[in-house]
Amino acid sequence: MLNIALCDDTNVELARVERFTLEYPFTKVEVDTFGSGQKLLQYVAKNKTEYNIYLLDIEMADMDGISLAKKVREFDNKAVIIFVTNYDEYMPDVFKVQTFDYILKPVNKETLFEVLQRADHYLHSSHSYFEFSYERNKLIINEDEIMYFEKSGRAAHIYTETKEYKCNQTTSQILAQLDPMAFTQIHASYIINLKYVVGIKCENIMMKRIVNGEIQDTYLELPISRKYKKDFKQKMINYMRKRF
Repeated sequence: MLNIALCDDTNVELARVERFTLEYPFTKVEVDTFGSGQKLLQYVAKNKTEYNIYLLDIEMADMDGISLAKKVREFDNKAVIIFVTNYDEYMPDVFKVQTFDYILKPVNKETLFEVLQRADHYLHSSHSYFEFSYERNKLIINEDEIMYFEKSGRAAHIYTETKEYKCNQTTSQILAQLDPMAFTQIHASYIINLKYVVGIKCENIMMKRIVNGEIQDTYLELPISRKYKKDFKQKMINYMRKRF
């Protein structure tokens, strides 16, 4: 079940998002609505209520959504925070409070359902998550969705099924966070998720190629260095045994 707190000082928008949220079809949902950040915080403190998702409007008069999120983070580091905003100019700020995502107004049902479904999966999944910072933004993504990392100078590019991110971590820092049964280094520049491996061809690892969420007929080929080949083969065997 998802316990969701909605906070927006515009009654019409608050009612609209509440209606859409209650129509979420994949998991039972309970929703409490608040017309201000102060009311939300007072209610939580008085009733010792725990929410696993906070849907917060950014542009509120008494306390803006980002300030409210910072207050929430003082007593809850695990809840999913999703911002609703009229402007995408807030994006650099919202990720400073460990934000899951943000939705632009006017909120449409399909976008809301997609974000809630990812949040639902995040909250109830036993999978690990990769946390990183880039340009002072704090981000978190499901390890399962990461296809591979590519180091380029000081930065590392993170390729998922749908997006590309960057982080400022060393190879050793990246590996320290990842599940060693699922990820392995194959080259000075590459760390891969064994889930996406199709095979090995000469000096290259064949990876699934995914475009717009669809698996392609062609493969992505990443180089494997000789020093990593033996370890890769053993890890691949162990991974397949664990999987099947």
